[in-house]
Amino acid sequence: MSDQNIIKKTEQETLNTFKTEVPSIDFHHKDEKSFNEFSKNTEKTYRECFKFPPKMFSNTELIDFGAGTGHNTISLANWGAKCTLVELSDKSLGIAKEVFKLRAKNLDDHKFVNSSIFDYEEKNKLYDIVHCRGVLSHTAGKEKAFKKISSYLKKGGYLIFGDPNKAGGFQNMLQRYALYKFSSNDEEIVKNSEILFKDDIDRSQAAVPRTRNEIIYDRWVIQSQDDPSLEEVTKWMRDCGLKLYSAYPAYPQFLLTDSYYNKSKVDFEKVKNIPVLSEILWMMKTEDDISESKTIENDLGVLNNHFSKFASYVANCNTKTKIETKEFFELSDDILNSIDNVKFVNNLKDKFKNFILESKQLVEIVNSKNLNDVDNYIKKCSILFKGPCGVRHVDFIAHKGE
Repeated sequence: MSDQNIIKKTEQETLNTFKTEVPSIDFHHKDEKSFNEFSKNTEKTYRECFKFPPKMFSNTELIDFGAGTGHNTISLANWGAKCTLVELSDKSLGIAKEVFKLRAKNLDDHKFVNSSIFDYEEKNKLYDIVHCRGVLSHTAGKEKAFKKISSYLKKGGYLIFGDPNKAGGFQNMLQRYALYKFSSNDEEIVKNSEILFKDDIDRSQAAVPRTRNEIIYDRWVIQSQDDPSLEEVTKWMRDCGLKLYSAYPAYPQFLLTDSYYNKSKVDFEKVKNIPVLSEILWMMKTEDDISESKTIENDLGVLNNHFSKFASYVANCNTKTKIETKEFFELSDDILNSIDNVKFVNNLKDKFKNFILESKQLVEIVNSKNLNDVDNYIKKCSILFKGPCGVRHVDFIAHKGE
């Protein structure tokens, strides 16, 4: 079968799955309070996480590929963008039209196009912003699709692209493998996912107002889930003449701290090995950020206190300053002793080792083809399939040079 035929076949399979259960959120039937809460969270995400505040959408032309039910695009429209929504599913696009009729400030500014990414053609038209989130993993040609959407970006414009991450979705892949071993059709996937991964479904449903079937179809029934790595995405950007502007969750840029005045700045697209630190954390994430930050905060309390005293002791050093050897040594020793008591760094290493060991044992038990044994093992795991089950989605903002 040719690549083009594979792409079209996968496209149709994806369409059929997502017309059975629409995966994206919609607000056409929800009250205004729910919509406003979602909009506030969206604004905070773009402003604080993406570093792309709402005013950057004002008076722009924007195209959203794989717009779904318009749940993301409606906020961008109300921030001042004239939007073209491109969506493969006529069912989802119909919901998007309802959402815009109900919520858009100026409905006449926006267009709705029922098309796949690969079939979409618009000659002599470029956009200030190209938006595509949670779409390309479901195609059989994600790199080809990335190049296609990037081709509609003006010079000086921005690409807002998001998809699950290969490492962050590792646990999802193990979940899928386990389910497929014991399921021969969609109905059995639904039934067995409730047996093996009920806690994960419960958590997702509490976080996002979706039905259980919508979650199950979006996560496990859908067959094309080819998630890219950080290395793949940065290569795609480089090949398309794009530069990384921001990402969320962020790369570990805190490790690189040159002065603003340093004339040679690191090209993050050429940093290949450092991102593995982020991807390891994403792979084994078990706690929400708020919960995890509290644990780290408490662990660093003593170190922070001694560090502040140590740095302050030599602050504002001038001709009258005297650094006492005894006192400086005591402050230094306090720092050294408190660093030894910081647990979370060593805990991360131990957590990763245990995560790999639990993954190995899971595969062995799944391959034994006994559902009850798999269920019992998952219940005993301390890391695998706990909490968020990894970082399932990563967003990138890229800029196209003038």
